[in-house]
Amino acid sequence: MKILVLSSYTVKQKYKSDNCIRFEDLEPPARLKSRIKELSGYSVPAGEMFTGALHTQLRQGLKQIRKHDQYGENTLDLYFPWYDFRVDGKKIPVNENDPIVPFDITPRRNLEALEYDETGFLESMGTLIEGYDLVFSILRWNDIVLLQRVFEVERAATLIFLIARSSSRYVPDVVSNVHAVYTADLVGEINGVSNYNHQGAVFRKLCEAACRKGFQVFEQVKQDPQCLLEIIQN
Repeated sequence: MKILVLSSYTVKQKYKSDNCIRFEDLEPPARLKSRIKELSGYSVPAGEMFTGALHTQLRQGLKQIRKHDQYGENTLDLYFPWYDFRVDGKKIPVNENDPIVPFDITPRRNLEALEYDETGFLESMGTLIEGYDLVFSILRWNDIVLLQRVFEVERAATLIFLIARSSSRYVPDVVSNVHAVYTADLVGEINGVSNYNHQGAVFRKLCEAACRKGFQVFEQVKQDPQCLLEIIQN
């Protein structure tokens, strides 16, 4: 099984230059390109850049699952949607191994759904998702809003949004392959789960369960996304 995790950028970062990219650096494109070049010495792979509680838990889960003897026949990849700060300038989703530079802004500030345009970015998001059997989203609610056009399309891949119940209205409910699992409900019930890291912590515990019980756990979750909470509670 091929598994994808989609995650958001955060402001807690491994390298925080005093001269990192700010909102005024985004336009015109030539300025942003120049600023990225200036900061290339601070670039690190995206999967290593973010140091907050959610990403710490996520990385712990990824590390465990990739050391398991069933890894290879089953794989798990981490991607970030926004391309603004990638070193190579490509307008496609960012793999965890793609270098990015530090920044001091949220990549997208407008909260209206993006439309398909000449950049081909939304198409590349759709193509990415279609390459996997199971997709987990630990995206922030505002990133989900911006990517609505991608998520509201019926696809073969099962999409599971790990999300707080209060944000469930942002998850598209018009397609059968999209599911919301309310991970914030476990805050206070399971060690390591908090308001700040519930998505990452629940994903870590799912990885731990897969390492103990075998990777068929992911197939169970694909067939019945709501059983995810029961699996990690047990």
